[in-house]
Amino acid sequence: MTVVNNDSEQILKSLDANLPFVSELLQADIKLFIKNHNDDIVVHNYFHPNQDSLYLGPQRVSSETGVKIQPHKDVLIAKAFRLGKPILGQFGLVINNRRIQEFAFPVFFDETKKNKVADAVITIERDIYTTRATLGQHWDLMADILIKSVKQKIIDKTTFPNIAFGEGSLILKTTDGAQNIFFANPLSVNLLSEIAEHASQLIGRHIDEIFINFPRKINKKILSQAVVKKEEITLRQRNLVLRYVQISDDFQVLLLKDNSEVKMKETLLKEIHHRVKNNLQTIVSLLRMQKRRNPELESSFNEAINRTNSIALVHEHLARSNDIENVDFGQLAQIILKGLITSFGAEDVQLIFNCPDKIFMLSEDATNLALVFNEILTNTLEHTMGKISKIDISLMAKEKNLHMLFKDDGGGFKEGFDYKKSTGLGWEIIRNISEDSLRGKLSVTNYDHDENTRGIQVDLLIPNILTS
Repeated sequence: MTVVNNDSEQILKSLDANLPFVSELLQADIKLFIKNHNDDIVVHNYFHPNQDSLYLGPQRVSSETGVKIQPHKDVLIAKAFRLGKPILGQFGLVINNRRIQEFAFPVFFDETKKNKVADAVITIERDIYTTRATLGQHWDLMADILIKSVKQKIIDKTTFPNIAFGEGSLILKTTDGAQNIFFANPLSVNLLSEIAEHASQLIGRHIDEIFINFPRKINKKILSQAVVKKEEITLRQRNLVLRYVQISDDFQVLLLKDNSEVKMKETLLKEIHHRVKNNLQTIVSLLRMQKRRNPELESSFNEAINRTNSIALVHEHLARSNDIENVDFGQLAQIILKGLITSFGAEDVQLIFNCPDKIFMLSEDATNLALVFNEILTNTLEHTMGKISKIDISLMAKEKNLHMLFKDDGGGFKEGFDYKKSTGLGWEIIRNISEDSLRGKLSVTNYDHDENTRGIQVDLLIPNILTS
């Protein structure tokens, strides 16, 4: 049985203070589990990155604090407690339609004790696709280094700094006395756009080399024990504040933030989009709860959930993008497509997605088009499951005009169907948004793939919607 004494309480406070730093760097959700006086495993705290979370935000997850877990269901956590060693979870689990992998790291309140049953367990849940885009192949290494550094923080009784929203990060590796850039996250690349357009132009370079042509001012006032150096860099009209954080003998994290007025406004707008996305996901959570109470309305609730998710994806895209006004709809369409395929369990359907050009448009237009795209896919998947084997989508740019062509092989419409007269909400949304809000030209017909195969073809041409 684990009893949280005064020393244990200090360790938990240290973990609570330092794990947000780890969560932000790894772009992963972290939960901290302990054992209560009845030897039950309970959630002690939850931490999530600033710009992304597998869940609905801290308000929802914090309510899980103190909840007892079922060891037969949460085998990974129970195993980490029992064996007292790191455990790698199953690859490809799904949380909120996102494929994740879970890691469990044990923590001992007394490292010298003979009993190797852990006193606490840190679990890290990472979105496989998101972390591939951030730390990529270095993710496992950095997770191990950061967990070890957190344990060292407990011994040192020091705390990592908070990472602010909009603050980028570089990871520096010391080799033969030289500090070279080991990793650059997308936000840091954006902040250093005057120096390098892509992360590949930063990786491997000495940190002093990239700032050699710009004024640097070292601030000797250290704000915390964790920040080993602080300086300011002037990049033309922009002012970057740099904070160096030691995480191991060989690795430092360099945090970058733009203090210029324009960048602060941009960061604020990103924060707004981030919060709108979280609020929409809260609505999705409420709709799911309501669906469970009204199983006879499951189909209607699923449609509302998918529509809300499509809008939330636009705001999530803007919160994470370097461009807060324009949306790459080609990229967004693929995310919506993957989410719906997973939602309908249609992984066996052959998908052909053709988008050879960058499709940028204003966020308002992207929101409208995302709803249209969602409705077309939902109608197809909902009414042709079991019959459909192929979906073919193309997005083509011609000057400022967008041409979207959708085809499936699900059997087509019944004889006499006219989408213009359909009273279904889905087709009404498609008509009204396509023709009124977007001022597009819409055509919906049956399409013969061959003598034996018929499907639906949706042809939408939207003039003057593209921004570049």
